[in-house]
Amino acid sequence: MTKTFTNIHEAAFEEGRNARGETWTALDLSGKHLGVRIEDIAPGGTSSVHHYHTLEEEHVLVLDSTATLILGAEEHSLKTGDHVWFEAGKDVAHHIENRSAANFRYLVFGERNDGDVVYYPDNRVMMVKAPDRQLFTYRPFTLPDQPPKTST
Repeated sequence: MTKTFTNIHEAAFEEGRNARGETWTALDLSGKHLGVRIEDIAPGGTSSVHHYHTLEEEHVLVLDSTATLILGAEEHSLKTGDHVWFEAGKDVAHHIENRSAANFRYLVFGERNDGDVVYYPDNRVMMVKAPDRQLFTYRPFTLPDQPPKTST
């Protein structure tokens, strides 16, 4: 039987390092259809690469400290108690940067949908989520708001 309960004060947080060399800790509380994680971002770190989803709505609830939300080209201050959500299908990329001297802790939760395409516009990369796998493409692509490029 799958364990369906966790005490967040007693559970062990996973520690890791992302591709940019930043360290993070997280506690994954996800189920089958809803992703839920408590994440800590160390000073100078980021939540992810600038991205948006076509089919998955995401929410962030700030549990402790301050950080900067990068939403499209805009910057917004986040503090303890703030909630922000990112609507699926809106081509406005987002990520969080911890520019403070303290760890930034937040709850992130959102849908898990096969067929979701995640766009990383700054890197011109996209990821397609399929059952039990994630497929990346590094081929140049045209973002939805850009006209196709023509060769001369």
